[in-house]
Formats: sequence, C-alpha cells, structure tokens
Amino acid sequence: MAGLLYWKLSPEPAPAPVAQTAAPTESRPADPPPLFAPPPPPPVEEVEDAGVDAGKVASGQSPQGAGKSPCSGKCGDGATSPALDSAVLGLARSAQGCYNRALRTSEVSGKLTVSVQVASTGAVCSASILNDTVGSNEIASCVLGRFRGKSLPPPQSGCVVVNVPINFTIKQ
Repeated sequence: MAGLLYWKLSPEPAPAPVAQTAAPTESRPADPPPLFAPPPPPPVEEVEDAGVDAGKVASGQSPQGAGKSPCSGKCGDGATSPALDSAVLGLARSAQGCYNRALRTSEVSGKLTVSVQVASTGAVCSASILNDTVGSNEIASCVLGRFRGKSLPPPQSGCVVVNVPINFTIKQ
C-alpha cells in the first residue's frame, strides 16, 4: 500500500530527449559509454642497475661524503634483532617479483644467497651475491636493488652481516 502511494505521489521523471532521425546525416552517433572500465595493468617494478661499481667507495671517502659513515670499520660483530630478521625476510620475499618478471622471457630456476651488511643504525651498507645457481644477471641485479640503500630496523648491537638464501623455482 505504501509503495503504491509513493509511486502515485512521486514526480514523474522527465522524458528522455529523442534524437531526430528524419534527415540522414554523415556523422555516426556516439557509442554509449561502457558499463565498466577494465582495471589498469599492475605497475611493473623496474629497478635501475647501478652498475659494477655500485656500493664501492674510493679509499678515504665515506659513502655519504664528509664525516664518519655508519658503515665504516669492521662489521659482523653485532647481533640481529627480531625486527631486523623480519624486515630482511620481507625484502627477500619481495625478490619474487624479480623472478616473476624474468620468467616472462626465459625459464630459469636456482638459488641466490645475498650477503647484506647492516650498520648499527639499520642502514644497509652493502649487498652482494655470495652464491648464484640461477645464472641470470637480470635477476641478480634486481634482487640486489631490493636490498641496497634500504633503512632497516637496527640490530640489537653493532654492525651485522646477514646471509639471505632465496630459492627461485617454477611452480608446477
């Protein structure tokens, strides 16, 4: 009953404008807008390779210019923290994107072991490949880019070197 009353009392919608079709024209009517738009493609994460000399510092210079660098001196005498271990694991998992991108052009698999030097402040001083059975420079450069220049949670004490094994296998 209420619906019927609402229907009767609601104002009538304005009639839709009618296109004139009496005279033929050369122009084609516009296509109706699509009912839905496809989502945009996901962004491709491109990591620029810094080259062979990335991470190297000339004698007597610090990576950040003048002053003492948190990465100077001997490293490896510290202890990791749970937060640092978790952050390094997250970066290792993000390296899967490097592998997925490489699979578009070739089928490779293997294992990389990345050595990451983390200063007492949490700054990543260096990242290098210790072991590589994948044999792809594209993947190695991309993986190193995931670690280099990052700021991680600081270790419990001192400077630490974390070795991160990463397995790349084609899922069947």
